[in-house]
Amino acid sequence: MKVAPPELTTPALPAQEAPRTLNEAAREFEAILLRRMLGALEKTTSLGEGAPSLYGSMIVDAMADAIVQAGGLGFGAVLEQALAERVKEPE
Repeated sequence: MKVAPPELTTPALPAQEAPRTLNEAAREFEAILLRRMLGALEKTTSLGEGAPSLYGSMIVDAMADAIVQAGGLGFGAVLEQALAERVKEPE
């Protein structure tokens, strides 16, 4: 039995709308990824102990947002480039 990969059913965005939308999506994805990474770090440091843990998630959110606003770690840019290849050119 052969299993074919699923086909994409979501239509591609017009190229004129794509850069802004893709950039935002890629940056948001990178922020989510950073929150997960920094959240794991919080649990292994003094941020995860006692009273500071109440503020730990706010610190993680602020750090993730600051890293992304400063250019991020590059995950968002790679994702944006990969998704941009799927965008249709305007007719």
